Amino acid sequence: MTPSAQSATSVAQAVWSYTPRSLTDIQSLTAAIQNNDPSLLSTLSDILYVLAPYYAGQVSATQVAAFLDNLALNYGLAGPAAAAISASPYGLWSTNFVTQIVPYLSATALNLLLSSGQMDASHAQLILYWLAQNYYYNEWIYTVTANAPSSITFSSNVTLSTNVLIAQNITIASGVTVTCGTTTCFFVAQSFNNYGTIVSPYGAPGGAPLDRAGAGGTGGGGIVVIAVTAVLGTLNVSGNPGGNGTGYSASGTGGAGAAGIFYVVTGVTVPVGGTGGAGISASYIGLPGYNGGGGGAVGNSYDGGPGGGATVYSFSSPNAMVTYILQGLSDWWLINVAGKAPSTTTQLVFMYGSGGGAGAVASGAEAGGGGGGGAGEVVAYGYNIVSGNITAVGGTGGSGVPGCSGCYYGGGGGGGGGLVFIFYGATSGNVTVSLAGGIGGSGYVIASNGDTGANGTAYIAAVTVNG
Repeated sequence: MTPSAQSATSVAQAVWSYTPRSLTDIQSLTAAIQNNDPSLLSTLSDILYVLAPYYAGQVSATQVAAFLDNLALNYGLAGPAAAAISASPYGLWSTNFVTQIVPYLSATALNLLLSSGQMDASHAQLILYWLAQNYYYNEWIYTVTANAPSSITFSSNVTLSTNVLIAQNITIASGVTVTCGTTTCFFVAQSFNNYGTIVSPYGAPGGAPLDRAGAGGTGGGGIVVIAVTAVLGTLNVSGNPGGNGTGYSASGTGGAGAAGIFYVVTGVTVPVGGTGGAGISASYIGLPGYNGGGGGAVGNSYDGGPGGGATVYSFSSPNAMVTYILQGLSDWWLINVAGKAPSTTTQLVFMYGSGGGAGAVASGAEAGGGGGGGAGEVVAYGYNIVSGNITAVGGTGGSGVPGCSGCYYGGGGGGGGGLVFIFYGATSGNVTVSLAGGIGGSGYVIASNGDTGANGTAYIAAVTVNG
């Protein structure tokens, strides 16, 4: 029997019939909720029957939530409530009932319920997913940060070795550079204040060259910021430059750049990198990728390595994209903070630019330049975005080197610019972006120069936030 299929009266009667209850018990539970006073309960086990007076119309959702808050925060009884939730679908607290109450619970109480040893992983995941899917983005943030460090401040340069950083307040001091040591850094905070610089330089690797042709540049990394209030500061996910050719003792084509990963809203495309410069014949080039630059070709025989392509995940709307990101972070939090293991999970949105292709080389003759790495991606959600200065520029292509007069070599193509998504709930302040494609490297003649990569895209949009 579900509340949606039965009248409030029949639900209440059925619930109370599980074990014989007296009129005094019923009155005591109702009074306890109405007065937000757990001491009025006839017995602690009556917590199981909280939904009865709710569906009978005797108490409101806000009163039930306040009562559960009191139990969790002041009586240390998050466990019994967590157990009642986890008993669904065999217990009395249906998912329908729980999701009607969740919006009115305090974030601290929710955190205690989710962290309780009596809360199973699937129901903890259900609650966090429900918050994200129903656009309670701020409530989600307050919930997962409730038991996090109150403040993390970076006062000196540092390289992070972890993907996800969660705190109530995150501050980066002026003049300080925080470098992401992995492909993507995730910052989750109630208040995010970056007065310095965050750099994410480690995207997909560039192609490996033969001998001493130019190596492909590494793609830029990714930065994700999730906060209620965000001073984004300076964020840099630019691609790395392709290497210059320095020698020519072997012969062969350049290695391909590795593929990047991007998350986009429908209609946004990944910029293409620049084509690697030709040798003597225009038939030999370095094909560009999405978004790595192609490597420089040589002579009339060897192509430059192709720029890296990309795996692209597309979402129908800004809200859909934010929701998916929070679901992945929900599972990370459940596993790494709450110590629970959901049977299925949503992936973390690792995002980064593609690698540039390596230059070709001809023994005793010439070596091409490496293609520039494509810029990565920045995604930020803030109910209030105060300001930001974001750079996602493609890496420059490397230059080739001749071994003789008339030995033709191509410069590497520039990496494509990156992608920037800024999603806000209430306000968005001044956010500046630099998204230029990387400049191609120099070849033997102007016609052999690498092409410039395409510019990136900035997408700034309001999202629906219900709480």
